[in-house]
Amino acid sequence: MKELLKKLITAKSTLDVGETKCAKVLADFFRAAGIKPKVEVWNKTRANITARLKSAGSKPALLFVSHLDVVPADGPRDFKPTERNGRIFGRGSCDMKAGITAAAVAITEIFQSNVKLKGDIIFAATAGEETDSIGVKKFLKSVKSIPRLIGIVVPEPTNFDLVTAHRGLLWLEITTKGKSAHSSMPQLGINAIDSMRIFLNELADYKIIAPRNKLLGRTTLSVNKITGGCVANIIPDSCCACIDIRTLPGQNHKQIIKDINRIFARLSKHIPRFRADLKVFRDLGALQTDENCGFVRHLKQLLKIKNLKTVPFTTDAPFLTILKTPIVILGPGNPKLCHKRNEYVEIKDLRKGIDLYKRIILHFLA
Repeated sequence: MKELLKKLITAKSTLDVGETKCAKVLADFFRAAGIKPKVEVWNKTRANITARLKSAGSKPALLFVSHLDVVPADGPRDFKPTERNGRIFGRGSCDMKAGITAAAVAITEIFQSNVKLKGDIIFAATAGEETDSIGVKKFLKSVKSIPRLIGIVVPEPTNFDLVTAHRGLLWLEITTKGKSAHSSMPQLGINAIDSMRIFLNELADYKIIAPRNKLLGRTTLSVNKITGGCVANIIPDSCCACIDIRTLPGQNHKQIIKDINRIFARLSKHIPRFRADLKVFRDLGALQTDENCGFVRHLKQLLKIKNLKTVPFTTDAPFLTILKTPIVILGPGNPKLCHKRNEYVEIKDLRKGIDLYKRIILHFLA
């Protein structure tokens, strides 16, 4: 258990190096247990891994979907796992290699127990959740080979809260265009930073129209990065701003994009020198699983959970809604530690996660 997690942390899986090493660690683990995994590699460094325990097939299958990639760290030492005070430290230990470990170990322990399952267990760990979700998209291209499902578990860190909803996201890159000139003669240029300031002032008055969601609250918008100019004495001909919009179930992202393009058109009409472009660089819907569906009700009873929770972050789960089956997010680790220095997971929570997933598997499939 601990050894697998440490190997997964050591197998650095940031975007610059890809997920192949991490997938190999899991493949070796499954093979050692007698399970034949499938590793899909593309562009030399990107990888998905799947594994499947087949059964009599009299019950629907249970699917576990996780992600192999992690966000960048401060330095190489973050990929050298350390164990102290009952915790394992290292980049990805919480988000989400603890969840991967718990699910993989639970599946192998079920396999080695020789229990007769009535439904298949399918495990998938995919590439790029932190960036472009390319891995889950490739996995879903094999949707025809996925049997009827009773439900999907995404073992992201939730402190073992049962999560059925999170907001979606729309990431936009706004670029204002200008004309460079010597700063001593600004009248000869068009200052792209001034154009961005004008746009952002308009954006501050923009209200995204959407009813409040009882679980997730309201849509939010924040400008989180601005870049522009090169040196102090040149009028900048370009300025770029990155906008993060968190959306609600059923919300139309295309309408938001249309609204912002209308702001561009209005500004261009009144300020002829204003020019701006919009680029969508991430677009992911929200998740909201029916809390009264059978899968969720059974999980609440099994885990003795009264209240369902939401999380502020976004996952690959909305892509999985194409499978038309209930999805829950449930896993070991404190979500407040994600993407932070000194990320860690409690070893006791790792064991708890394994036991939890085994109970879920046996409840639905045995």
